Amino acid sequence: MAKLPPKKGDSNVGDWLNTYADMVTLLLTFFVLLFACSNLDETKLQFIYQAFQSRGKYVNDVVADLDPAAESTGGITDDNPQQTGGEGEMPQSFDQLYIYLKEYIDDNNLSDKVAVEKGAAHINIQFEDSVFFDGGSYILKPEGRKMLDDIIPGIKYIQSSIRTLTVSGHTADDGTDKTGDFLLSANRANSVYLHLKNRETVEFSKYRMKASGPNEPVVPNDSVENMAKNRRVEITLLENEVDLTDPEVIKDILKYDYNLPTSEFDPQGQKPVDPSTLPEGSADKIIGAIKDRYDSESTGGGTSMWPGFIDSSQFVVAAEQAESKSE
Repeated sequence: MAKLPPKKGDSNVGDWLNTYADMVTLLLTFFVLLFACSNLDETKLQFIYQAFQSRGKYVNDVVADLDPAAESTGGITDDNPQQTGGEGEMPQSFDQLYIYLKEYIDDNNLSDKVAVEKGAAHINIQFEDSVFFDGGSYILKPEGRKMLDDIIPGIKYIQSSIRTLTVSGHTADDGTDKTGDFLLSANRANSVYLHLKNRETVEFSKYRMKASGPNEPVVPNDSVENMAKNRRVEITLLENEVDLTDPEVIKDILKYDYNLPTSEFDPQGQKPVDPSTLPEGSADKIIGAIKDRYDSESTGGGTSMWPGFIDSSQFVVAAEQAESKSE
């Protein structure tokens, strides 16, 4: 009896299972991605992004936690939280931020265009206008954006120690009509402010902006080089926790928060101010008003006063009153 030839198998049987399996895998991957995105910590994401962009130059505690091997790079870890400045580290305090900024300027050979100085209660970063803008323009140049992006992580890392961040625009008196100088200085300050704000450098309530035109030169406008120094943008950071019994701290607060130089409190117009010439009670009034403003438990947060808007007479006992008391 002749044998029947074996049936030929259908070569396409089961192919749908492969397609189905691929689809299920993709769906699973999609839902895992959705779950991961729903729990993003924006600050950690910023640090991780920074770590990849800087190619290992900066290492912070977030990245170190994710990569145990990062401890050997000299970054900040739980075992070594006090390291400050230099490559591979984020500042841990207001004082360390100054070192961080100073080393950034030195490492990138920017000392001829950028300067940073620290006082008792503030840090001031001064940029020549050519760093950020072309002549007469208020559009941030790409290199200016990059420079801001380089320093933003350090400021953002210790923003809890920052009370205010003020961006100031300045122009130079070149002997021509100054009508447009204030507008240009305002627009330039606004451009830098918007870049910082869009990067969420500090909380919105901490931002201040100031346009001075040519009225606050740092050097006389007697040469092209000096006028270039006067055309500048400044970022001033005021510290949050300060010693209000320190006279230098008081001077810093008066200048950078109340926008008042110490000479405002000299009734006899002496420079420098001799504290003994101040009317009786003046220092107490100054310190008392500042303590009210800087009281961490105050619900008002100093909303009744802000830079450039303050009546200095509320601090100083009138000279006539002081004289009448002495009689």
